[in-house]
Amino acid sequence: MIQIKLDLEPERQAPYAAALARLRDVEVTTGRGHALITTKVGESSLPTLLDQPEITPPELLSSLAGASIMPAHPWRFSPSIHPVEESRSSGQLGEAGLLRVHHWLIANTAPEHIAFSQVDLAHWFFGAPPTHTHGLSRANYLQVHLGFAKGGMALLDLATNRPGPDNYYSLHLIGSRGAAYSDDHRNAHLLFGEEGPRALIHQENQLLAMQTMLTEFLAGIREERPWSVRLQDTIDALATVKEAAHV
Repeated sequence: MIQIKLDLEPERQAPYAAALARLRDVEVTTGRGHALITTKVGESSLPTLLDQPEITPPELLSSLAGASIMPAHPWRFSPSIHPVEESRSSGQLGEAGLLRVHHWLIANTAPEHIAFSQVDLAHWFFGAPPTHTHGLSRANYLQVHLGFAKGGMALLDLATNRPGPDNYYSLHLIGSRGAAYSDDHRNAHLLFGEEGPRALIHQENQLLAMQTMLTEFLAGIREERPWSVRLQDTIDALATVKEAAHV
């Protein structure tokens, strides 16, 4: 039984507690525990899941090289992203060529705040940070154009403070042998490959993404192996966002 301490603000603690309640052989503790979930860095030697790592200064993240810290990148574990990454990593799509994302929110927040997760997905799909970065920034709008070493490119269209009752998200990844499409506005996923098109329907659920991310965190602890997400991934994504948004 792994005991995890949650050192988080109440609004952040609640979803983690709900996700942990779905997992076996793990429990939340108010004591020291075996592992920690927090937004604070450098205050514990325990294996740590760093929540919202993008709010931590990159210089501080760089100083933590070698620490037992997994940064929380929940979009990588989202049900909407999993079918796309599964198709890419299994070779069904071939070499990644074009990623296009539309992420439009009704929330009144800065677009660069939502850019982090989408830039990280681009780095992940193409296997490295871009060699070329361009950005167009306006009030409540940010367009990011990334060029990668093997000729691939990503176009991220990010908007906030949008009218209407709903958010909108869509992702297309086109490769040399196939393509994958995720439209969370309709909860539909289309995969195009050599065997023809097929559709997947997944419930978009933040709790499921958090649950899957926590499963990876716990597996790294139990198996004494590196986690699939590294602090360097956070640092790289922050650097790209800074260059694109001119912040």
